[in-house]
Amino acid sequence: MIRCKTVSLIAAAILTGACQTAAPKTEAVLAAADDRTIAQVKSVLAEAVGRASIELGAGEPAKDTFITVLPPPLASREDRSMATPVVFDIVLSGGDCYAVRRDTGEAFRLSVACRAAG
Repeated sequence: MIRCKTVSLIAAAILTGACQTAAPKTEAVLAAADDRTIAQVKSVLAEAVGRASIELGAGEPAKDTFITVLPPPLASREDRSMATPVVFDIVLSGGDCYAVRRDTGEAFRLSVACRAAG
């Protein structure tokens, strides 16, 4: 009898957890693209790609819904590289701004203001 109740409680807990929904994600752009904002974004994205410093690709984060992190520069003896840029989509979720890495889906909270795109 106790085992039956335990199984029922576990099943109820699993079903209840499955009904929870995540906050909806909305495409976004940075609210500002001043030097301070870009420095904060670069700091988060550098940590996301595991490098001390990064360079952003072409684009306007206050107009584009994505940010590109360029691969590291070639070493002095290298003449080509197989490295590709890392692209992050900017999204709003639950009132917070995130950079979502396209290749892994991992989200990184940006401590800057964003607004819905469009």
